[in-house]
Amino acid sequence: MTMASTMPSSLFLRLTNVWRALVLRSDVDDIVLELLGRFSLERIYADASDRDTYQQLVITLLSQLKSIFDIQRLTLPVDNVHTAWYLGFLISWEVALRSVEFVLQTINESRETIWENRLLRERYLAGFLLSSLRVLTLHPKSPAIQRSRDRRERFARIHGLLEQVFDSFPGPNSFPLAACREITTQLHLDPDSLGLPPALASGLPNLASQLSPFPLCLQPAAIANIVPAGYSGDWLVKYLALRDVSQFVVAASIQYAANKETRELRPEPALAHSRNAVLSALDALRIPPQFSRVEMVATLSTIFRIVLPDTLDLSHQDTAGICVEEFELDALDALFARLVARQAIHRVSDREMVHNMSQVVRNIALQDNPNGQFMPNQRPGLYSVNCPECYIIGASQLNPTDINTPTEHGHVARQLPPKTRCIHCGEAITIAREISTVRQTWELLEPLRLDADTVSLERHLPTQFLLRPPKPQTSGFTSLEYGNTLGIGAGKLGGHEAYGSSHQPKMVLSSPVFVDPIGSLNTGLLSPQSPNHSQSPLPLRHQQSQAENRSKLSDHHDKLDPALLTDRPTFSHDSPIFKRLQHNTDEASSINTPRSVPVVTSAEKGKSKWRLKFTTSKKPPAGVIADSSSLSSTTLEAQKLEEITLTPLVIQKHQGRGKSSKNINVTLSQSSTLALFWTQLLIHVWDVATSPPTMMWAIQPESTCILAAVARIHLAYVIGTRDQKLTLRIVNLVQPTVSVIEYRIPSTLWAKALAIDREENYVVVGFENATVRFFKAKTSEQPREDRLHASSHRDCRGCPSVDTLAFSQDGFTLLASTRSSKTGLVQIFSWRFPFHKFQELAACRYLIPLHESEDNGLSAAIFRPGSDGEETLVCITTWTQSGTPILIQPQDGHRSEIKVDGSGKSTKLGTRIQCAAFSPSGRELVMINDRGYVFQVSNLNSSPIDIRRVAISKELTAKSESFAMSFVTIADEENVLVAWADSARATGWIKKIPMTGRANFACPDTSGLLSGSSSNCAMKESMGPPVELAAIERTRELPTETDGGV
Repeated sequence: MTMASTMPSSLFLRLTNVWRALVLRSDVDDIVLELLGRFSLERIYADASDRDTYQQLVITLLSQLKSIFDIQRLTLPVDNVHTAWYLGFLISWEVALRSVEFVLQTINESRETIWENRLLRERYLAGFLLSSLRVLTLHPKSPAIQRSRDRRERFARIHGLLEQVFDSFPGPNSFPLAACREITTQLHLDPDSLGLPPALASGLPNLASQLSPFPLCLQPAAIANIVPAGYSGDWLVKYLALRDVSQFVVAASIQYAANKETRELRPEPALAHSRNAVLSALDALRIPPQFSRVEMVATLSTIFRIVLPDTLDLSHQDTAGICVEEFELDALDALFARLVARQAIHRVSDREMVHNMSQVVRNIALQDNPNGQFMPNQRPGLYSVNCPECYIIGASQLNPTDINTPTEHGHVARQLPPKTRCIHCGEAITIAREISTVRQTWELLEPLRLDADTVSLERHLPTQFLLRPPKPQTSGFTSLEYGNTLGIGAGKLGGHEAYGSSHQPKMVLSSPVFVDPIGSLNTGLLSPQSPNHSQSPLPLRHQQSQAENRSKLSDHHDKLDPALLTDRPTFSHDSPIFKRLQHNTDEASSINTPRSVPVVTSAEKGKSKWRLKFTTSKKPPAGVIADSSSLSSTTLEAQKLEEITLTPLVIQKHQGRGKSSKNINVTLSQSSTLALFWTQLLIHVWDVATSPPTMMWAIQPESTCILAAVARIHLAYVIGTRDQKLTLRIVNLVQPTVSVIEYRIPSTLWAKALAIDREENYVVVGFENATVRFFKAKTSEQPREDRLHASSHRDCRGCPSVDTLAFSQDGFTLLASTRSSKTGLVQIFSWRFPFHKFQELAACRYLIPLHESEDNGLSAAIFRPGSDGEETLVCITTWTQSGTPILIQPQDGHRSEIKVDGSGKSTKLGTRIQCAAFSPSGRELVMINDRGYVFQVSNLNSSPIDIRRVAISKELTAKSESFAMSFVTIADEENVLVAWADSARATGWIKKIPMTGRANFACPDTSGLLSGSSSNCAMKESMGPPVELAAIERTRELPTETDGGV
């Protein structure tokens, strides 16, 4: 086949210019917002009579946005790489989605002005929607705290707006626009239904690397496998995958021209072969009869014509179309000019520049102190000494009593104490002279240093806008008479299928560390004890529904008329199919079959360190009668209490390790539905999303387990020996073939707290002497150590232990807490992503008296980021007599005690708090007291707050490690998960408490709280800042309930 002409098209030149100015920029959000703002300002003076000018404005906006989203699609990382580095180059999910809503609203409002311009809607609007919806579907940072139901509602808004476009512009519609409707239909039913096929999900490149030569997934053989012979599944998944391949193939040529700074078009020979493979696979795709195959092929052939002009042109062309194309070229020229103008100002926000500046500052500090222990407010300095080699030594490495901090007169030589020797060569030195330029460079750059990774990640928070989207109404646009002609059963293909069922990891038989105590034949690395042991614990609950959806889809295709489905022919430029398609271009039309779319609603007292915290001399009563006076019968029925047997955990008596080895600990994941029931000798991993819960793995440590935590993919646990030697192990639960990462902890510090960050990049361990260490979860690297009290003294021996470690719900903040054994002072320390630096939240210091009769220390120190105009909050709870639960605003130190002013024990929250957790939205706080009552606290920034007792659990006689609580999302519903265990009975309990009706808490019914006022809300607004947030729990008498056998 003849290669493409060396003279590129005008569109290719424009795209190359935009590529040079736009690729890998960290201000994409600002660029998009500026384009939307400019269009809004232009629109103010738009004259309804001058339709051509207004249509040019709309085409300009659509063309510029499409070029941005096309590059964004090429920037998205694949599933098997760490996404944090790429977030700075990606548009935020919220800005992208609101841009789509803005465009659709504009089209609907401009009906009279753009009525006759079909090309605007069928080419430019459809092209923008295909690109932007693809980015929204595959975006790696769709708001992490959003439930699937929330994303469905957001896509439902887009679907409704697009249906309004179809209502406003009736008649036959082109394939691209009809495909957009199919996409929004599936996304508002299942946001994860249009993922990439497994080969592409793990093999596609991105713009941070070279696109050429093509990887295996972009070569003809792999492209042909995207649509296998006889495939009858979801055609839309395959079409979008082929469109992705087309974009990457064309982008390789654009990248070549942009990087070589040349106007010459030199695609590699494989470009034409990949083009033919894509079009051949597209022609073999079985599509519903109402869609035009000619127009479907034309959508991708148009993409290839950018770099391969000899590709058959199946698109309609007329005089008006040529004029519109000129508008597109002018739009790209204008975008390029604006981007070049922004470079001089906004490139300083790019990650590379800020990162390099940070590296300069850090390297200076490292030369000053190679150990990396930087004191706050310390200025580094470098000195040249008069040894034979004239080595350079940091100020902190010299005697601090003789050279404290650098002075402005760095040229003055400093006399060193007698017998001082160079730390590098060992020769005697007497004089040190400061290199003042280094210190001055540090002083100039340090104030400008910005953590680019933190800023990039914060852009993807869903709280950057003041107004939230309204909830869709049942009678609203989601029930319009349009829908998916294939039905609603779109199976989850792509990444989720590969994650859950396509890949079957094999068990490694190399280590006897993990055993199966129940007698499974599997003696490999992990010892699962359920039929689904070889699969990931998370997708298990999805696989059955996926299979059902795929079977329904297959049944539907079987009912279609075979004559309407095209057989698989070979495809080439001169093939009969090309001629047939060209001949039928004018005869093809779209058939729209309206149908109804269903609305989817939806301080440790023991002398031995081996004695765990929950050990107590008091025995719990055999049966506890729990008071349920504040709980309605409907609430009680909605709360599931499930019992599980834990006999394998307590049958280790022959081991002879003492009573403490049989105490059952409970740990709940903060980012998944996994739970740990474990002893010093055995760890069980359970999936609590199923009913009843399913045990996934049984893991036996080599030594005594003292701490354990689990996330979505990784399990981390610390084992120790009697001689104070500790080892941290990190196990990949999803891929058991991955080697266990092991860190041998050299120091004698004892581990006290353990946490895994929500991105599962770090495992954080808190030790004695106020020491925190960060361990990489995926690669074995030297851990980083932070000494929390380093600002007050260099030697932290005798400092209190780290009592708690907790990540915020958004994963961007880590809190650590300590409590002085001398004064009882609680101190809170925080890290912000990427957790390189920490600071004490001085406003959160909390003094709790010591030497009380019952003092089990801190139970929780948790963080809620501010959003929607609400302040950032830190909640501190204890198991003490005088440590009242407290909410603190770190910015100004405002404190609010959480109390329930009720009569009797049944309504009292108290000061002995076992657990506390913020909800994913941050609007509610849940706590459990010593009586096992679960309290829900809402209106956290108001006065009075609303406190309700929502459930009952196990009564506690002491702060217990056999009790845990967490927020989890099960079936798109938020639940408070409470888990506890009884070692004597070898039994565990799981209680799921649905968090329903929270939207009604915005202005609670305060009858009985505020008397003598006709408007409680108005009175609440007139009240001054609260000194104490107090509320009386509303109760009504109901029969008591016995707590599930505990």
